Amino acid sequence: MANHHNDLVDLKTLPQPRGWMKRLRHHRRDLQWRRRFSPPIPGSLDHGVADPRCPDFAIGAIAVSRKYADWCLTMLQTLRDRGSYQGPVYVVTDHPAMFADLANVFCIEVPYSRVRLLSKSLKPMLFEWLPQRYVAYVDADVIVTGPIADWYDNALQRLDEVDSPLLTYKANNPVADSFHGGLLFAEREAALPFLRRWLAMLRSGRYLSDQVALRRVATDTTPAYYADAGFSYLYRVLDGERDVPPTFVHITDRMIKDHPPQALRTYLSESLGVARLPDHFGS
Repeated sequence: MANHHNDLVDLKTLPQPRGWMKRLRHHRRDLQWRRRFSPPIPGSLDHGVADPRCPDFAIGAIAVSRKYADWCLTMLQTLRDRGSYQGPVYVVTDHPAMFADLANVFCIEVPYSRVRLLSKSLKPMLFEWLPQRYVAYVDADVIVTGPIADWYDNALQRLDEVDSPLLTYKANNPVADSFHGGLLFAEREAALPFLRRWLAMLRSGRYLSDQVALRRVATDTTPAYYADAGFSYLYRVLDGERDVPPTFVHITDRMIKDHPPQALRTYLSESLGVARLPDHFGS
């Protein structure tokens, strides 16, 4: 078995670290923000009701701000509908009331911050709190188009093939052969040492992007690339680069700005079968 599960890059090609004053300012903001909430004790969260097709598995999402809570509700609708996933979902949010009526959905309340990097730091933190052995993090602005159980089975098979407890998809941001931060799959406890290194880099304020920080702390084995074609940006689907939409379609602010809102709504509804459209399309 090859030990090299991702493509190494020259770290000199990464964006330059921010200066000490900006890092110190971020460190202060991070401390102030964390003093405002009490994270759950690991293992204390409700286990929920497992999906029989996806044993010992949970999905986590982050929905900080009303905009992303709105998009997260759409993601959850597609997860239950097109994804046929009925297992537990944990949402880290400052708007827990928006999710109160959803079955098998558990909220972890956090304070709002306009500093995006603080919200991004919740990604590795989420894996500390959940009780399941396997956890997938899914961005709030992702649309699910196919069965999660099939994707889960493929993820378990991929974990058996590699030395890494953490899987991501390949990305070209910030440099070629990076890792997409919008979809992560992990054998949770085994991945925690690496995720804590990622969190430490995020909290340092050295880089503004969670993807840059992830690329910076990566080794030649962790994360490992998820080897299937189950994830893509919406623009690649719209531009005809994909004949069949992948299991996960990611919609970003840039794509919303570059496409008329009604055209996106029509595509999501008619082509991807999205029944619950979000209200926030860049406005």
